[in-house]
Amino acid sequence: MLEILALSFFIKKIKKIAEEKGIKPGKWIAATVISWFGLEILIFVIALTVFGLDSDEILFVMFPAIIIAALSAFLILELLKKQEPVTDVVEK
Repeated sequence: MLEILALSFFIKKIKKIAEEKGIKPGKWIAATVISWFGLEILIFVIALTVFGLDSDEILFVMFPAIIIAALSAFLILELLKKQEPVTDVVEK
């Protein structure tokens, strides 16, 4: 449940910042969601195959996976903050 709340927090922040800069937020939100779940699944798969963890030991992998996924969302948010605002140039 906390994971969903954290992801929705990042999505709302990304949408707000993108709209302030005049950037369409769709690709930034998609990148956040895809990187969040992609990294989480990747870390689970690596941990289960490399370390041979069973279902009882999955909690040892869950916390680092969520933290790394949140860091990826934070990185995307910071990249968006560094983007230049889009200015519409109307030619006459």
